[in-house]
Amino acid sequence: MKLLTLFLLVTVVAGLQIFVRSQTASGSCPVSQVTRDSAPPDPNADSGGPAEDWYINSDRTIWVGVPADRWPSGGTLYSGGRVVNGQKTYWVRPRGKQLVITGHRIDGQAVALEANVPCCYPTGFQIVALHFPTPGCWQVSAKAGDRELTFVTEVKPQRALGR
Repeated sequence: MKLLTLFLLVTVVAGLQIFVRSQTASGSCPVSQVTRDSAPPDPNADSGGPAEDWYINSDRTIWVGVPADRWPSGGTLYSGGRVVNGQKTYWVRPRGKQLVITGHRIDGQAVALEANVPCCYPTGFQIVALHFPTPGCWQVSAKAGDRELTFVTEVKPQRALGR
């Protein structure tokens, strides 16, 4: 009897894990549509930026480059001689406006998105470190002056180094 109970318990747990994984993979996260385009030219940035896919607001004043394999959770990079949390992300915003980025997970509990936005980029081009602390479905909002962009993206687990 104990063996049968244990077998049933393992079967139910395994089934739940498969169900949870399939819900994430099947599109239960209402991911915003990306736009395939080239960023506006900027004298302080590489031609068109590194991304082909972008989240862009309706008046095309705020853009964020979407990594080819989407954002992973975690990560670190160097910024101004120091280590910061996040993944390097290419943004376009109205020239001279401070970019403020917030975000939260919408399919579970997690600490808020961390955005490291360095100062003093003189043109519309801006590099930002985005740190999603956990995989899942995230809503991100950006504001620069009176312009806004909000999008939903699915964040993948961080890949192991060397893979």
